[in-house]
Amino acid sequence: MATRNLKPGRWNCSPRSLCVAVLVALVVGAAACASRAPSFGPAGIDDSRRALDAWATALERADSLGPARLLYDAKMSEGLVKFPGTLAVEARPDRLEATLTGPFGSPIARYASGVLEAKGARPIPLEPEELRAVLAGVWKSPARVEGARAGESLLRFSGRDPVEAVLDVGQARLQTLKIERPEADLVATYSGRLDPWPEKITIQDRRTGKMLQLTLVAKEPASPSAP
Repeated sequence: MATRNLKPGRWNCSPRSLCVAVLVALVVGAAACASRAPSFGPAGIDDSRRALDAWATALERADSLGPARLLYDAKMSEGLVKFPGTLAVEARPDRLEATLTGPFGSPIARYASGVLEAKGARPIPLEPEELRAVLAGVWKSPARVEGARAGESLLRFSGRDPVEAVLDVGQARLQTLKIERPEADLVATYSGRLDPWPEKITIQDRRTGKMLQLTLVAKEPASPSAP
């Protein structure tokens, strides 16, 4: 097999090229560090007070939400498989019902009275009031402030399973909500407007990789009593 002779001097790095390579590495490293949010530090007395005041405001907003019918544009994905659909929710203080349909209106799953009815689907590890809280962008257990960083606070909640959230203190709204259950490791990420329901919610099960991206497209008041 023919071989190609390489001149030894061809691969020598000049001091200038070495400096350029080091500079590029430093810039790339700095950009990677900048893209990651800094860790939470200890929360001082003032940090905790501001965070709890903001959290009280978020809870008041959620408590003010009356019975409602909500319609979401839904994008579902599992690995490389992705397909669109719709999620119709009827949220009341005493119960929650939801129907997930596929791109042509065929029903995929129905959630009622804490039970998910779907062929081959895993149960949703959330009670109706918990699912309503997730859609409203809150959690109803007592909260404590566990950390602070620029404009944000880390909240942890009392309960049988670990639940924590990142709170945007200035806007009095959650950025993320993490719920660990034996059945799933759920992370809800919030964005968009508060109108007063959160406009955009992405819910991911980190154990399975399944993801549901919701965009609120319509809402209307529901009658106080069941039809």
